[in-house]
Amino acid sequence: MTPEEIRTTWQEAARRMSQLKAQEYENNYLQRKETALQSLAKRYGRFSRCSFLLILCVFCWLNMDLGFEADWMKYVVFGVMTAYFIACGCIDYYLYKGVSAINCYEMTVTEVIDRAMYYRKKHFQSLAFLLPIAIGLIAFLAYALRADKYVISGIICGSILGLAMGLFNLHKFMAEYRKIKE
Repeated sequence: MTPEEIRTTWQEAARRMSQLKAQEYENNYLQRKETALQSLAKRYGRFSRCSFLLILCVFCWLNMDLGFEADWMKYVVFGVMTAYFIACGCIDYYLYKGVSAINCYEMTVTEVIDRAMYYRKKHFQSLAFLLPIAIGLIAFLAYALRADKYVISGIICGSILGLAMGLFNLHKFMAEYRKIKE
């Protein structure tokens, strides 16, 4: 190819690309590829739905006799658990909507990165808010059910498993944020 043919081909390709709208480009060229933003939004959506489903489990446990020392302890634990899962679900839904609203095709690169880092910061702030509540709830639950050694061992095993799963998912979230930042 001569330099003139290369220039003509390049200009024709640029003209065709400039005529495509962002939505057409996304539909035609990126159908099968999932961006880090889309993956992050899906992950937040899943976490939000799971949090709201866990509220149903809390209401199922309300009718069970788990062996609380006093009847009022059962209602405190389940009230705090319900409020906790509602807060988790709402925060994850907020992060889902925020990350979903980031549009790579209409925003500048710095604006995309700034918004993504804003939601990353909100993610860490929500962890700082929710973690002490979870630890306090687990401690109160262990105190309220301290008479049964099997329940205490279950609380300890569940806490260790929950911590491992939480750290694994936090690592996944942060890996997607790193992809966005790159």
